[in-house]
Formats: sequence, C-alpha cells, structure tokens
Amino acid sequence: MNDRRVVVVIEQDQEVCALLCATLGDAGFEVHCSDNGEAGLALVRAKQPDTVTLNAVLPDADGLEVARRIREFSHAYLLVVSASSDLAATVQAFDAGADDYLVTPLRPRELRVRVDGMLRRPRQLRPEHRELSETVAEAVTRCLEHNGLEVDAVARSVRLAGRTLELTKTEFDLLLIILEQGKRVVTKAELARHLQLEDLGPGRPRKVDTDRVIEVHIGNLRRKLGDDARSPKWLKTVRGLGYTLT
Repeated sequence: MNDRRVVVVIEQDQEVCALLCATLGDAGFEVHCSDNGEAGLALVRAKQPDTVTLNAVLPDADGLEVARRIREFSHAYLLVVSASSDLAATVQAFDAGADDYLVTPLRPRELRVRVDGMLRRPRQLRPEHRELSETVAEAVTRCLEHNGLEVDAVARSVRLAGRTLELTKTEFDLLLIILEQGKRVVTKAELARHLQLEDLGPGRPRKVDTDRVIEVHIGNLRRKLGDDARSPKWLKTVRGLGYTLT
C-alpha cells in the first residue's frame, strides 16, 4: 500500500480506534475517524474513502445497519471489527456488505494483511454490489487459469496437464471461489457462508465444525490436484486466516 489512500474509521472504543488509525496511517492512508454511526456516514459521504473500518457495535446505531447504509452509496472496501468470533455474527456482517471481518483484540500485522488482501481484490462497480454468495456460474463467465490449472466456470470442468479432474460440487466451488479472488486471502468464514455450511445438520454448528468441514474438502481437493500443502503449487494455507493462490 504505497499509494496514498483514504480510510474512514468508525469506532467507539478509543484504544481500538488509536490502533486502527496508527496502523493504517503507517500504511500510507489518510485517516478520518468518527466514534458514532451518523457522523461516520457523513464522513464516508464527504471523504469518498477507498476503505472503511466499522465496529459492529456503535453508541447510536447498529453497526451492521450502518454498513448497509454505506453500501447504498459507496463501493469502498468495508472491514467490520467485532468482539464476537461467532460464525453467525460473521455471516451477518458479510450479508450487510462487509468485505472482511476482524475480531478484537486487533493485531496490527493481521490488520495490515487483511487490508492488503481487500485492496488486491478488484472492486466490482455494479448496482447490486456483487457478493461472494452469488452462484458461481452467474458471477464468473470466463475460463480461469493458474499454473497450468484450467477451470471453466460455465461448463464446471477442471483440466490439469491435459486431463479432466473429477471434482465434487463442493470441491469445484471451493476451487473456483479461491481462483476468482486471486491473491486475496479467502477466509474459512467466507467459504462457509458461500457453501451455506451454517445450515448443516440439526441446529447451528459451531464455527470449529464448519472450519473442519472446509479443511476436509480442501484436503480432498489438494489430493486430486496432487498438491502438497507444505510446498503448494496452487492453494496456499494462510495460517489463522484461510486460503489464497500461490
């Protein structure tokens, strides 16, 4: 992030706000801060930032409702900050228009990685604000290629070294999501949301359960690709975050 960029920080906790402002300022951002939702919305309108960080809990409004209102007029990358690590809270944030989700206490290095990842993701300027939860065939209409791996999203086929790989629907969707996001780290929560894993089994599974489901599918996908997790050619694990391309 060498270019000068603009970020609006909407955060009621003074310590968290100070950390966000210092870290993002050091990363080259012009930082504007607000401690409540209404003033934050006004700042986003006035400053037209590249990025917005937003606490899920604000003194004057529901943070996720503020996120929805931001999405009515802004294409800024939106990072929701929350004290909750619950999968349901994460899914709600993405449903409200978030691009990523961070749980407090914040770690400056992870914050930088997450923001870097968002900024590497091309922003799709469409009225409906395309979300990761759209069907893959609708969201992607081209063939993708990475290190000799060829994926046809429309035909839902995968070819490697001249042969067609037999993938399950879930394995194919996981592969296509990660390819579509490029070098951006895709979190396990995002993958679970896209695959609707919160609906698996009776009741609502714990986050660790959905993480394990994702890990099993990724392991099967790697086996079919002949990929080594220790020295990957296609799918790289970012410990504590998710997956990205090598």
